[in-house]
Amino acid sequence: GSVCQRLSQDFEFAYLLDSFEEERKNQLTIDTTQVFCRTKRGKKFIFIDVPGHEELLKNMLCGSSYADIAILVIDINKPIEQQTKRHLFILKFLGIEQIIMVLNKMDMVDFNEQTFEFLKGEIYKFSNRLGIKPEYFIPLSARHGENILKNSKRMPWYKGLSLFETLNRCFKKRINDDFRLPIQDIYAQDGYKVAVGEIISGAVKNGEKVKILPLNKKCSIEKIKAFNKKKFYAKVPESIGFILDDMEGLKRGQVICKPPLPKVTQEFLIKIFCIRSLNIKQNFRFRCTTQDTSGRIIRINRVWDMVNI
Repeated sequence: GSVCQRLSQDFEFAYLLDSFEEERKNQLTIDTTQVFCRTKRGKKFIFIDVPGHEELLKNMLCGSSYADIAILVIDINKPIEQQTKRHLFILKFLGIEQIIMVLNKMDMVDFNEQTFEFLKGEIYKFSNRLGIKPEYFIPLSARHGENILKNSKRMPWYKGLSLFETLNRCFKKRINDDFRLPIQDIYAQDGYKVAVGEIISGAVKNGEKVKILPLNKKCSIEKIKAFNKKKFYAKVPESIGFILDDMEGLKRGQVICKPPLPKVTQEFLIKIFCIRSLNIKQNFRFRCTTQDTSGRIIRINRVWDMVNI
């Protein structure tokens, strides 16, 4: 509230998420912000607020790539804009299939059902062109708290779920439970070598056999260590240390895993989002978890033009 008074602005929830003074002054999000939440039933969410402006596409892509569900907030006062089309294209490009369309500022149109239905139809038509079939369209007033936690009495014509209830329905447990740990580094401790990293999926226990890829080496886990404590079991998303029965050749970028094993290859199909001109003859740096290696483009199969979507 004091920030809004100092900037002579009406209160907006965006000010709670925008950390930089420049963001608040210019009323735009520049960097991503993560907010950690937990429901009464213990379900955890991480909300990632990302910038939407064209000049900050790189920041939006980085933040959005971590998401399982997207909440696309659209101003009910405006027709479907190029920026909204671009956001939908990016979500499709990133493979985020669960998209909640929030039509905000319903208080500015007196919570009118016809205004909501018209814009919903326009968005639905464009979404279908991209192969996106959004299941949820929510009329909402963030400032007044309408349809956020519970259904709004000001919009009795809306028979769907509130935003919070929709998120609860969309939230699904990650399917991949196969054990994967990208090695971050190899440390020397008490005369032993310790492989450290964050478990990104699955679980493992002492004595289990694992494989190191792409080294293609079989090992057994002798000890699991966490902050100088011995553990017998570790699971996602713990950051942990492992002492294996054979530490020879282990280094950063390799992956400790259990069957079914990921495929090891030097050629794969990727999507590249270009924010500047691309010279396919140059070498590129490829980074995946802790792996960092050089690569080059063999051929381009298809080009999407985001300017004329």
